[in-house]
Amino acid sequence: MTIASNRTIGGIAACFILIGVVNQVIEVFQYAFPSSNAAYLALSGISDAVGVLAFVGLLLFFIAMYGFSRDYGERGIFNNLMYGIVAVIVAGVIAVVYTVIILLFNIGNIIPNSSSSPSSTQISSSVLHSLLPVFPVFAVIGLIWIWFNVRAFNLLADKSTVVLFRTGAKVLLAGAALTIAIAIVFALIGSSYSWSYSTLLILFIPGGLVQDVAWALLAMAYFRIKPPAPQALSTQPSFQAVAPASVPAVSGQVKYCRYCGAQNPTDAIYCTRCGTKNLSQKS
Repeated sequence: MTIASNRTIGGIAACFILIGVVNQVIEVFQYAFPSSNAAYLALSGISDAVGVLAFVGLLLFFIAMYGFSRDYGERGIFNNLMYGIVAVIVAGVIAVVYTVIILLFNIGNIIPNSSSSPSSTQISSSVLHSLLPVFPVFAVIGLIWIWFNVRAFNLLADKSTVVLFRTGAKVLLAGAALTIAIAIVFALIGSSYSWSYSTLLILFIPGGLVQDVAWALLAMAYFRIKPPAPQALSTQPSFQAVAPASVPAVSGQVKYCRYCGAQNPTDAIYCTRCGTKNLSQKS
């Protein structure tokens, strides 16, 4: 694919990923109105559609970055994304094991041993309370992925000469840092308050909004990439310089051109180099 097509694919991908924050807002409304079946179903349908768009945007993002890595001859643009995926998978497996261990150690607090069966709200609140140390871990995993994205965007900024990629990458990193800060604060003070899942979603919306601003800037940056200008074809005929052939002297006499001084045969009328007629004979 050409740079122009990769530019379009990258811009569309950034727009699709930008819509991803809608899912966070929708989940807040779903938990705010759990008793309304019609509203819950409608919001679920919107959430599914937005999720599909975000997934398609992620695929288009990889396609565009792979194309740019080939167009500009810079493998790091795409390789950094691959490094990020590997790092996130490894860190994610470790985080999941850590989460399971915490749940097993707190199973008694999650499901209290009493005659009355706990409600689903009580269980979810107990699970959320037990998983407080896990939230910063998963926020850091998100930061790892963002960091490798920033490296890829910086390389793309250098090759495409579009500085807006660097600006978008910095805002993207700031959004991830804000999410980590909120997760750490939530883990530290969460044990003192009774938090609900909807409250947790609301707390993480600011970081998502900052990252949405970043993807809006990145979408603009993609569309600012200029394809290479086509090479103009010359309409003038090309001439190849031909070295003048050495002219052997005939009977020890040659003719010299009065203009360029080239040697010519004695029977020459016009100069073999410049084509003039003013020849002088010298022995």
